[in-house]
Amino acid sequence: MLFSPGWLLRHALALSLVVFFVYMGRWQWTKGESSHGTLQNLFYGIEWWIFTAFVLYLWGKMIIEEIRPTAPKLADGDSEAAAEVAEQPTSVVLASLAASPPDDEDPDDAELAEYNRYLAALRERDRV
Repeated sequence: MLFSPGWLLRHALALSLVVFFVYMGRWQWTKGESSHGTLQNLFYGIEWWIFTAFVLYLWGKMIIEEIRPTAPKLADGDSEAAAEVAEQPTSVVLASLAASPPDDEDPDDAELAEYNRYLAALRERDRV
């Protein structure tokens, strides 16, 4: 799977970035050590090597994620609900979430109910 065309392109991009960043870091470092260089050049050299480390870190994370994908963590009892949600179309899921009030809302609040009706009317108007 790591040798598919998409992954080969990612490997080539990561390797080319690493080579370029190391080259730029060495160039800035040698420029900083020269008689015309400044401390700023030395810090730029370090910065390029930090970019290299970042690319290597992300490249490794992508490979590990491809080999061992992580499943989202669910709370106890949420596996059945997650299976039901996964089977439904997105619009049905969004509509059910919009219909159910959050835990901190009072269902008897008339002002909130009026505001929710207003938002629903706006949503319906935008669909047309």
